[in-house]
Amino acid sequence: MKKLSALSLGLLLSSQVAYAQSSVTIYGIIDDGLTWSSNQGGHNAWQMQAGISQGNRWGFRGTEDLGSDWSALFRLENGFNGNTGTASQGGRLFGRLAYVGLSNTHYGTITLGRQGEAIGDYIGPLTANGSLPGGILFAHPGDMDNVGIDYHLNNTVKYLSPTIGGFSAMALYSFGGVAGDFARNSAKSFALQYTYGGVQIAAAYTAIDHPADAVTEGLWTSSNTVSGNYGKAAGHYSVSGVGAGYTFGAFRVSADWTHTRFGDLDPTLGAKVGGHVTFDTGELVGGYFVTPTLQLGTAFSYTAGNVSSTGQLPHYAELDASVDYFLSKMTDVYASATWLHAGGGALADLAPVLSASSSANQVALRIGMRKKF
Repeated sequence: MKKLSALSLGLLLSSQVAYAQSSVTIYGIIDDGLTWSSNQGGHNAWQMQAGISQGNRWGFRGTEDLGSDWSALFRLENGFNGNTGTASQGGRLFGRLAYVGLSNTHYGTITLGRQGEAIGDYIGPLTANGSLPGGILFAHPGDMDNVGIDYHLNNTVKYLSPTIGGFSAMALYSFGGVAGDFARNSAKSFALQYTYGGVQIAAAYTAIDHPADAVTEGLWTSSNTVSGNYGKAAGHYSVSGVGAGYTFGAFRVSADWTHTRFGDLDPTLGAKVGGHVTFDTGELVGGYFVTPTLQLGTAFSYTAGNVSSTGQLPHYAELDASVDYFLSKMTDVYASATWLHAGGGALADLAPVLSASSSANQVALRIGMRKKF
């Protein structure tokens, strides 16, 4: 009997030790506020909008120590509309992220599931959208390059390298596949990053075959006049991007550039043109902490488009400004202002947040609150 009791106690203690080596975290972000726009279809408007500074979300992430420098991990992240309680990302339960994987301190991490691509994950944080509270209102026009993380990829295998000498890399492949053509609807994405002290430099690339079939959210489903429905009609879509940031004292400055290409356009699918369309965006961003709890920010971006079949050259200039006051490490209130000017025959459109202006100009002013947990 004593032997049985000792064995039972040993098993209990070992299970407690194993449990102590695992962890699960519940987390989330809730952002809400009021947005005033100068012109949507010819009229100004007040709107209550949620998930602007950051997409509203809640989720679980966990790790389990397997020993010998190995660990198992998972993440499930739901996106939702804070004003209606409905699910975002096309109504998916865990539409933002859903993956499981293995990690080794020497060899890196491999994960399987629904995940983010390289432009949003690596170039996005260096943009105004990723570093200032204007959020998706500060994204590049139409968020065609996905710096605002307007979409995620299904059926992916993703590898993250360990950091060596400040360098790290990422590679991702999304399985598409239809009968007889397993490359159709597939995607691939790569990134290389260098960090040292206050310096961050990143380069990224993403390509998607028949994107409207492969990705059923964001750019591919919205009435985005900037993209001109090119995403729905493209046989191929790709984005290249580079960015760099530097933090010194209370200042943070960054710059980024992206090249977006919608190729093999099919006019019968809504693009109204054939050939290809490209957009190049360059951006400068600055932030300054006046006090540890008060940050001022500003940014300017310029986007140049080229429609190969018509010779049209749409272009956009965007100026952003923000004030962010932190009530605590997890709670802040903010105000932001965005001015977008379009040229080359284009209309101003702060998509995917607002509908198109009836003119070449559009202004958005916002006050909001963000709570993290």
